[in-house]
Amino acid sequence: MKEGDLVLCKVKEVSNTITSVELPNGKQGTIISSEIAPGRIKFMRQYVVPNKQIVCKVLGISGDNFHLSLRRVTSKEKKEVMQKFKQEQAIKAAFNQILGKEVEKVSEKILKDFPTLSEFFDNAREDEKLITKYIPKENQESMKKITKERKKKQELKHNIKLKSLEDDGVKKIKEIFDIKDDNVSIGYISAGQFRLTLIVEDFKEGKKRMVEIIEEIEKKAKKYKCEFFASEEK
Repeated sequence: MKEGDLVLCKVKEVSNTITSVELPNGKQGTIISSEIAPGRIKFMRQYVVPNKQIVCKVLGISGDNFHLSLRRVTSKEKKEVMQKFKQEQAIKAAFNQILGKEVEKVSEKILKDFPTLSEFFDNAREDEKLITKYIPKENQESMKKITKERKKKQELKHNIKLKSLEDDGVKKIKEIFDIKDDNVSIGYISAGQFRLTLIVEDFKEGKKRMVEIIEEIEKKAKKYKCEFFASEEK
């Protein structure tokens, strides 16, 4: 880990001045009160509670101690880290179910060459030879089956503000939202307010596609001189 990295921590001890956390690698991290939340904090435990999982940003490293920040992590960053964590937990559960008593031995072998089981899993989707290399023969068919299963679909959402004062404004807005993608849907919230939903299987690729769609809408909005604003739904 280095400065600027995001890390999922477990809160260990909480005081009015310093919160101690444990990092995934077992090392210690500290968060001073000013890095918990902006402004004056009346009740520290509104933000940090022992044994709670929190996403922090690395501010600096001194020896074995990591100086962290909670307040500098955006909602978007927190969501992405938690999504990866949940994916890793789901894959660990699948490995336990398939490998049984051999899970620790096999996992150790995999983690010598891959940073996480998720990384191995994603690569095994594309290259079945990895399963033959790392997974015991009697478990290979079960592992191949699970890697071939489709990823659970997810929804990415953006709130869109789009207004036109022209006489044909409704027509222009319809044309702006005419997106050639079966995974995209537009919902009406209120006057000038809409919700764009994108169905994806791969979260990372879905985020890239969402950026492309927003850019396409913004380009059309400028062309038709419409008021435009987009924000990710929390």
